Amino acid sequence: MDYLTEWTKSGVDAELTQLNVIPLDGYRPLDYLLYADTLPRLNTGRLSQPILNRYQHLYDGGWWCSGIDILTGNPDLWGCFKPVKPRLTSDERKYIKYEHPPHTPTGIFALRITQNIWERISKKYSIKIQPSDIQPHQPDLGFWRWVIQHPELPLCITEGAKKAGALLTAGYIAIALPGIHSGYRVPRDQYGNKIAKPFLIEQLQQFTYQNRKIYMVFDQDTKPQTIKAVNLAIYQTGSLLNQAGCSVYIVNWNPKLGKGVDDLISAQGQNKFDQAYQAATSLENWKAFSYHRLNYLADINLNTRYLSSIKIPKTAKLIAIKSPKGSGKTKRLETLVQEAIKRGQWVLVIGHRVRLVEALCQRFGLQYMKSPIISPDSGLGYGLCIDSLHPNSSVQFEAKNWSNGLVILDEVEQVLWHGLNSETCQNHRVSILKSLKTLMQNVLGGKGQVVACDADLSDTSIDYLTALSGVHLQPFIIQNDWQPSPDEAWKVYNYLGKTPDQLVKDLEQHIAEGGKPFVCLSAQKLTSQWGTRTLETYLKTQFPDCSILRIDSESLADPNHAAYGSMTNFNHLLKSYDIVLASPAIETGVSIEIQDHFTSVWGIFQGIQSENSVRQALGRIRGNIPRLIWIANRGFNQVGNGSTSMSCLLSSGQRLTRLNIRLLQQSDFEGLDDLEIGFQAESLLCWAKMAVRFNAGMENYRTTILSGLITEGHEIIEIPEAKKKPKNAIKSTEILKTKSSERPSLNELILAVKNQNYHAECLAVINSPNLSDCQYYYLQKQLVKTPEERRAIRKYELKLRYGVTVTSDLITKDDQGWYQQLRIHYFLTVGRPYLMGRDALIARRLMEQGQGHIFAPDFNRYQLGSMIGLMELLGIPALLKNPERDLKNTDHDLQTVAEIALKDRNAIKTITGIGLAKNSSSITILQRFLDKIGYRLTCVRVQRQEKKRVRVYRVLDPQDHRDQIFQYWLQLEGQYPGQFDTRVAENSLNPTPFKFTPNYIQLSLFNS
Repeated sequence: MDYLTEWTKSGVDAELTQLNVIPLDGYRPLDYLLYADTLPRLNTGRLSQPILNRYQHLYDGGWWCSGIDILTGNPDLWGCFKPVKPRLTSDERKYIKYEHPPHTPTGIFALRITQNIWERISKKYSIKIQPSDIQPHQPDLGFWRWVIQHPELPLCITEGAKKAGALLTAGYIAIALPGIHSGYRVPRDQYGNKIAKPFLIEQLQQFTYQNRKIYMVFDQDTKPQTIKAVNLAIYQTGSLLNQAGCSVYIVNWNPKLGKGVDDLISAQGQNKFDQAYQAATSLENWKAFSYHRLNYLADINLNTRYLSSIKIPKTAKLIAIKSPKGSGKTKRLETLVQEAIKRGQWVLVIGHRVRLVEALCQRFGLQYMKSPIISPDSGLGYGLCIDSLHPNSSVQFEAKNWSNGLVILDEVEQVLWHGLNSETCQNHRVSILKSLKTLMQNVLGGKGQVVACDADLSDTSIDYLTALSGVHLQPFIIQNDWQPSPDEAWKVYNYLGKTPDQLVKDLEQHIAEGGKPFVCLSAQKLTSQWGTRTLETYLKTQFPDCSILRIDSESLADPNHAAYGSMTNFNHLLKSYDIVLASPAIETGVSIEIQDHFTSVWGIFQGIQSENSVRQALGRIRGNIPRLIWIANRGFNQVGNGSTSMSCLLSSGQRLTRLNIRLLQQSDFEGLDDLEIGFQAESLLCWAKMAVRFNAGMENYRTTILSGLITEGHEIIEIPEAKKKPKNAIKSTEILKTKSSERPSLNELILAVKNQNYHAECLAVINSPNLSDCQYYYLQKQLVKTPEERRAIRKYELKLRYGVTVTSDLITKDDQGWYQQLRIHYFLTVGRPYLMGRDALIARRLMEQGQGHIFAPDFNRYQLGSMIGLMELLGIPALLKNPERDLKNTDHDLQTVAEIALKDRNAIKTITGIGLAKNSSSITILQRFLDKIGYRLTCVRVQRQEKKRVRVYRVLDPQDHRDQIFQYWLQLEGQYPGQFDTRVAENSLNPTPFKFTPNYIQLSLFNS
C-alpha cells in the first residue's frame, strides 16, 4: 500500500510520515491491534474464533500509525490501523475507516518529530531549544517535553493522525484525537448511567497549565447530524480545557475549501489555514454564536433556488421555514394565508416594523390593525407590530380571544428579539410577552398553526415558541440549503480602511460614470457623519442632476416626502431614482426585484445593527450585482454588561436585580412582597441567548459579517486601504466654498456637510412653535409626522427636560448624552434625597404595567440606586467637593479605590457599563467614572517623587451652568411626578430623605 503518497497528498512531510507510519499485512496487523488482555481467548491463549473472524479483513494489509506515549516517553503501543479493505459496521450502514485496539482506552497521537520541524517551530515562536531539551535516552519525547514545559506555546487539537501531521508540517504544534469525543471520559456504572462529571484524559491534562492557548481544529462538516455531534464535542472538550486553565479557540473555515484541515492545506495552500487560525473564535464567543445554529432535523430538505409548493401535514403545529434571502418565502406564505382563509380560519401576521407589516398585509390581502378589533372573526385576517400585542395598545389586543387560527411570524428572529429587547417595547414588555405566551398556548395548544420563517432561523427561536406554548410538540422543519453557484454568487468588495472614505470616493466615481447605486447605511440622524441625511446632502451637491431617494424612518413617516407610502410599491417607485440611500428601516422584509436598473449595492456599516441585519440589508436587492462594503472592526452597541457568556450575563443580571430590590426596601417601598422577579423564565432565557450572540457579533463585527457572507456562498474580495496624501487643513466652514482643485479630504468634506445640516436643524428646532401640553400629547400619538411637527415635539421635550431656553448648544449637548450625565450628577449630589423615591416610582409603574411582574433586564436598566451607591463607595462625591485637590496615581486613597474597582470588574460593567482593563491605573478608573457625569481630569503639572516623574491632576469643572438645571429639577420634585422624561418617570412622588450606606453595596455585590 502506498501510504507515503497518501500522506504526502495530505500535506505531510515525507520524513515525518516515515517516522510514524508503517505498512502491515498478513497476520502482523493483528499483533498491533489485538493485544488487550481482556480480549476473549482460548485456554491456549489463542484469540477466540469470533474475534479472528471479525478482523480477517486485516490480512489484506494497510498502514499503522502511532506516535509516542507522552506519559512514559516510550513508543506508544496504542495507535490506529487503516485497512485496504475496511469492514462494515454491525448495522451495515457504513464502513469502519480506521481500526483502533479493542478493549483498550484510546489515547492521543503525539507524533515523532523531525529535527527540521522542531527547529522551524522553535524559530516561529522565538523559543530556543536548549541542550537539556534533547534527551539522549528518549529522543522522541524531547519535543513534547519541551512543549509541555513552555505553556506559552499554543497547541492545536485535531481529529486523525494525518491532520496532526499536516499541521506539524505547516509549523503548528498539533496532537490528534482518534475521535471527536476522545479527549474526555464520562464515568458510568454497569448500566451505562452517568455517575460523575466528565474529565479530561490524562494525556491532555499534561498540556493544561498556565493559560496555554489551545486551538480546536475539527472537520468542517455539512451534514446537520454530524455538525451537531462535532459541536457537542467542541463544547464538552473545550469547556473542560477552559476549566483546567486554558484559553480555548475554535478554528473554522468554509467547508467548500476542504472538509479536514489536511484537505484545506493541500488544496488551498497553507496561507488559507493561517488566515483561519488568525481568525479563530474564542470558546466563549463560539458558544454565543452557537445560538445562531439550526440543529433540528429537517422534515423537508430542499436545495432549490425558489421554494415551490410545499405539502405541509395538517397535524403540523409549529411550521419553521429556513430558506435563503430572495428564495420566495413570502410567496409561499401567501399560499398558506389563502388556504387558511378558505378554511374560514383567521390569520394574524406579527412583525417588528410598521411599514413592513403594512407591506406584508397588502401582499396577503389582510388589514393592518390600527384601531381596536373586537373579535378575530370580524375579518379575514390582520397584521400588527409586536409592540401592539397587548391590551393597552391602540388596537387593544386581547390574546385570550385568539385561538385556533394561523399566526405568521416572518423574519421571526428579529421579531422576537424586538419584542424581548427593543426600547419601543420596554414600557409594556411584560404585557407583550404575556400576550405572546397566551397566543402561542391558544394556537399551538389548540387547532391552530404558527409559521415561523427566517433566512437565519435558529433553534433559539423554535425552542422559545415551543416553550411558550406549554405543550410538547415536534416542530415541522422545512430547510432549503440552496447556495448560489460561483456564477450566481455575489462579488463582495470589502474595503479594509479605518474609515469609509475610500468607499465613498469610489461611489462618487461610480455615479459619475453613470452607475445607479443602492446604498445601505447604518444611521439617519444628522449627528451621523455617514448617515442617510448627511450623504443625501453631500451627493446632491456633487450630482445636482441625479435624482436621489432617501429611505429611513423619518422619510417613511413624512406625508410630504417621496418615500412616504413607498413600502407598498417599491419596485415601481425606485425605477425613478438614480441613487437610493436606505437606513435599517428596510433592512428586512423588503424584496426589491427590479431588473436592469441598479448597477451596484454599497454599504457603510458602523457597528450599530446586528451582524445578521447587515447581511439582510445587503440582500434587499435580489439581483446579482456587485456589493461594495465598509464594515467597522468592532461594533459599539451591547446588551446588558456586554458579556458573550450566557451564564455570566444571567448571573450578573440576577445579582443586580437583587441589589436593586434591596435598595428599594430601604426606601419603605410597598408591594415588594408581591413582586414577581422570575417572570417567564423561557423569555429571559431566550433574551440571554440572543443577547450573547448579539454581543459576540459586536465584538468581532467585521469578521462575523464576512464569515456569514462566505457561509451564504458569496465571494469576498478585499480592497486594501489606499495611501493618503497629506493636505493642508481647511476650516469646515470654508470647505464647500473652495474650488474643487483646492478641496481637502473627503472626510473633511463630509464633516462639513454634517455640521452645516446639523446647524440648520438646530435653528429649525429653536424657531419651531411652542406647543401646549394638549398639542404635544396629540402629536406624540400620531404615527405620521412632518419634519416641522417632529421639531416642535423636540423643542417641547427639551424645555420640559431642562427648564431653560432651547439653544443650539443645548440641542448638541442633549444629542451627546448630556441629560443622562446630568441626572447621575444630580442624584449624586443635590438630588440625593430623592433618588430612592425616583427608583421606587419607576419600579411601581413597571409593576402596574406588568400586573405585579417585572422583566428583569428592563427593571435593571431603569434603576439608578446601584450606580449612585457604587460611585459613593468609590468616593466620587468627595472629589467633586474638593476640586482644588491634587490627584496622583500614588495617592493611597486612590489606590484603594482602584483596588475596590478592580476586585470585581464584571460588577462595575454590569452596574455602570464601564469596562476596566485588569491593569487600569487609579487615575484611569477615576476618569472613567467622571465621564459618567461629564467631568474630566486635567494634568496641571509633572513632579518628581522618589526619583520618578509623576503626573498631577485636578478635577475640571465643565462650567456648563448645570446648577441652574439642578435648581429647576429641585423645584419640580414632588410637584409633577413623571414629567422629567416623557419616556419614563424620572422623579419621585414622595421625596423622603435617605441616608445611603456604601458598605451595603460592597457587601451585597462585590463580596457576594
